[in-house]
Amino acid sequence: MNLEDIYFPHEEMRPIQDELVEKVLFALKNKKNLIIHAPTGLGKTAATIAPALAFTKTKDLTIFFLTSRHTQHKIVVDTLRKIKKKHSLKFIASSVIGKKWMCLMPNTASMRSSDFAEFCKVLRKDDKCGFYLNSRPNKINFKKALEEIEALSPISTEQVIEISEKSEVCPYEVAIKLASKSKVIICDYNLLFNPSIRENFFSKTNKELANSILIIDEGHNLPARMSELLTQRLSGRVIQRAIKEAKKFDFEELIMPLFELNAVLTRFSESMKDSDEKLVSKERFMSEVNKIKNYAELVEDFTLAGDAVLEEQKRSALTSVASFLDTWPNGDIGFCRSIAKKDENILLNHRCLDPSLSTKDVIDSAYCAILMSGTLSPAKMYADLLGFPEDTLKLEFPSPFPEKNRLTMIIPKTTTKFTQRSDAQFRAIGSICSKIANSIPGNSAVYFPSYYLRDEVAKSLEPACEKTIFYEQPKLTKQEKQDLLNRFTKNRNAVLLGVAAGSFGEGIDLPGVLKCVIVVGLPLDRPDLETKELIKYYDQKFAKGWDYGYVMPALTRTMQNAGRCIRSDKDKGVLVFLDQRYTMPSYFKCFPSDWKLRITLDYLRKIDEFFQKA
Repeated sequence: MNLEDIYFPHEEMRPIQDELVEKVLFALKNKKNLIIHAPTGLGKTAATIAPALAFTKTKDLTIFFLTSRHTQHKIVVDTLRKIKKKHSLKFIASSVIGKKWMCLMPNTASMRSSDFAEFCKVLRKDDKCGFYLNSRPNKINFKKALEEIEALSPISTEQVIEISEKSEVCPYEVAIKLASKSKVIICDYNLLFNPSIRENFFSKTNKELANSILIIDEGHNLPARMSELLTQRLSGRVIQRAIKEAKKFDFEELIMPLFELNAVLTRFSESMKDSDEKLVSKERFMSEVNKIKNYAELVEDFTLAGDAVLEEQKRSALTSVASFLDTWPNGDIGFCRSIAKKDENILLNHRCLDPSLSTKDVIDSAYCAILMSGTLSPAKMYADLLGFPEDTLKLEFPSPFPEKNRLTMIIPKTTTKFTQRSDAQFRAIGSICSKIANSIPGNSAVYFPSYYLRDEVAKSLEPACEKTIFYEQPKLTKQEKQDLLNRFTKNRNAVLLGVAAGSFGEGIDLPGVLKCVIVVGLPLDRPDLETKELIKYYDQKFAKGWDYGYVMPALTRTMQNAGRCIRSDKDKGVLVFLDQRYTMPSYFKCFPSDWKLRITLDYLRKIDEFFQKA
């Protein structure tokens, strides 16, 4: 295969990368969807974008590269720059993130997405946003900013914002205009899978889903993100804030309906204790609301009041109440409606169980969809969950890194299973983790199922550990996260104690830094009402409720945690899975076949021998 023909950005392909390129070209030529399980280091970005660009050379197709995080845009932009320079191409590429994150109005980043959408709509309607007014096509500043960005394309979103701010125009409007001319568009999942955002985007850019190639990166994140997209919640605290809002802005006629709505939640939760939960029928809640006022009229009242509030401030609880009531009647199959009581707060949930409700139509309508990640195993599960058609091509590639650089062990001595938790168990886990960390010539990361378990084990782990210990904390800001990583990286003789689903469980690259990852226990979701409903739903749909709804999400987290260790062909590291349950067939079968797992209690000797080898 000629590298020039497929616009490959590098001088040569990595091992296995040529096979991936061939499969991508085959899928494009035959208009087939593709699911790719390909571990870190294979070069998935270049191996998908390069052949896709070559394929679209004579076709009116747009490539959408979808990511789950803004930070993932950089590698795509860098790859496109290399392609453009090496092959002297003249295509335009654009990076688009959520409008809220591109907005130049002060303090918008802290707003809820629904509030921002209404806030932005009100400002534009009333001509109160100067940046938007300056972004009309005939405005000189807008033309200049667009020309400058187009000449520099592909550039990062941060550069688009910087140039737009200098020209006093709206970065999002600039990005959208650039996207209309673009061959490649890098964006968040929501741009394509949120119906209202997608329709508005395609309308403004004259793009069509039927003429779009979708490359979906970190695809293991897509099911949870899409379920959350269609999930709504209403709490007693939000209603209380809405009452205060109604009083503040003189919506006296809404105060009593809000009190009565809160009373409905209170009645539904009667006799419930803290942490209790139970199912609620769609019809029962709507019937109770209709006793207050006609359901549709009440939604309209709250919506109009919320719009008025957003003209004066950036957030509105009335808008949140209206949004919840508006979506509650939607969806019967694939949804779970429940009420829960937690910390004296009552929470009414309208939870989406089925991510394919957001993704199937998009995948079916697109020219081709390519889903890829280092943890898409089994591929059949992701095809089922997201609604890929039966003829979807499914590929699983081994790690391209030398096998001798990785020691993978299961230590079947302890467990975090709820029924077996005890101080003695925590001490045993702490003892094993500290012994391993002390034996590692460099930094280690230890991932726990929860902060509670982490802190309990740390009571014995920290005194026995000879290295500096860093603690990941919940809800870290982007800067706090980076500061912690910087301090951990500089130490080179440290241990990071994190949580499987926390800030550092995936998405961080520390090549040459981490020499060991220990995954403690199984990060199974709490078997709450929603989890049980999810298992039941997947049993009915696929006859695989336990695997799809409970086991595999936990195993995916552990694989992501383990993937933090070896990030390049020069990295050498130890992966430890610390729980007896990993030896059970239902869990053991989920590990990649090329990992050559060792089940052992003689872990310290094996670690010593591993690092002694040249």
